[in-house]
Amino acid sequence: MQTEWRAFLEGQGARLTASEVADFGSPEEELGAVTAGETVLADLSHRTLFSLEGREVLSFLQGQVTNDVQPAAEGAPVLAAHLTPKGRVIAELLLFPLDSGFALETSGDLVERLEQRLRMFILSADVTLTEASGDWVRLGLAGPEAASAAAAAVEAPIPSGETVARGERGTIVPLPGPEPAFLVLVRSNAGPAAWRAAGNRARPVGRPGWDLARVRAGVPEVAAAVTEAFIPQELNLEPLGGISYTKGCYTGQEVVARTKHLGRLKRRLYRASSPAPMEAGQTIRPQEGGESRGRVIRAAPAADGGSQALAILRIDAVEAGETLVPEGSAQALEVLELPYELPEATH
Repeated sequence: MQTEWRAFLEGQGARLTASEVADFGSPEEELGAVTAGETVLADLSHRTLFSLEGREVLSFLQGQVTNDVQPAAEGAPVLAAHLTPKGRVIAELLLFPLDSGFALETSGDLVERLEQRLRMFILSADVTLTEASGDWVRLGLAGPEAASAAAAAVEAPIPSGETVARGERGTIVPLPGPEPAFLVLVRSNAGPAAWRAAGNRARPVGRPGWDLARVRAGVPEVAAAVTEAFIPQELNLEPLGGISYTKGCYTGQEVVARTKHLGRLKRRLYRASSPAPMEAGQTIRPQEGGESRGRVIRAAPAADGGSQALAILRIDAVEAGETLVPEGSAQALEVLELPYELPEATH
């Protein structure tokens, strides 16, 4: 996080830990605002942004990610995943046009892993990859007034549809998920003005509030604790629009195609709550003991003092009504509804 931006956020009442905002002085109220469905504003400095430029950016990425990247050329953000040859998700990615090239936005603790992996495949392609997080202030907006708050932040008309919009101060990118949510990017010198404008229409929250909003939206984050652990369908990337089955070959494609055409998933992503804290990477087991039934992918504290999470769980265990607990806790999970429909094959 840039020094000037950090100082600005502290001046707005932010309490920071390392390179992220913990809260703005009222963590319980912030979580309550998310739960109540209010529009919230968050700093996203904890995530990573890569810039890609060159004539062959899209053709290069077409062979590296799970989704068809061509819509990005028309201004549509593209959710996708980069996989190992065995089809395991290294990182979830959001691709979108930015300035004269394109950008990839992803989890902040996978910078070195992802950069090393992508450079390994660039070879002689006309692609320049740059870690560009420090070049942009990145804001997250979620909730019913997120579109108008994003428009105010960059001085643009209220965005409509699913394409990237640009204003006087910066860029608005629709985020995946069933609820209104946006990524706003502005240059550093425009950060304070963008924050204040958005803050007139949205409540500032720390990272826990933002994570809770995204957990409630059913959108996974593949951080270092769970990288290379699951295939894309297990992460619900199919209903979220992050997989194309017709785009052609890419690294790990055979596993994804086989899963689609040859059988039912044994595990998938669920939303769950617990009176106990949860964290990414945590194992889920039967209450009476036994082998693992899954792992937490993304978690956040809840307004009631417990926690909510997205977890990959064995479908048979959930359908059998097993009592499941996070590792180290005796308090049972409650499986909650997701806010989107799942493909029939995963039921």
